[in-house]
Amino acid sequence: MSYRRLLRPLALDAGLLGLLTVGGASALTRSGALVLALAGAGVLCIALGGGTAGQVSASGSAFAENAGLGAMVDDMGIWPGSGSGVSGRVRLLFYGVGLVTWSVVVLVAFSSHLR
Repeated sequence: MSYRRLLRPLALDAGLLGLLTVGGASALTRSGALVLALAGAGVLCIALGGGTAGQVSASGSAFAENAGLGAMVDDMGIWPGSGSGVSGRVRLLFYGVGLVTWSVVVLVAFSSHLR
């Protein structure tokens, strides 16, 4: 398991997309209530992404039907394998972390400028 594969989606989803969402909403509306609502949406994304990403089968792995000789295949679905990349559930988790983080930053740093 390589954590390096998670750095790019973490930087993109939590860093850039979270910043664009919260920063754009606060710059356009200057509403503290909207930033607080985005923090709540981030908590919801974390719950949905983290709750579904943690689901596994009873044993945590399963036998592949065509793998031959009972080779084991990991079916947890949270870590990117040889597939196309990180699952949408993990990206949802990272986006939620970004929304919460940037919302707190905006609320603390710009609290006097928000309505």
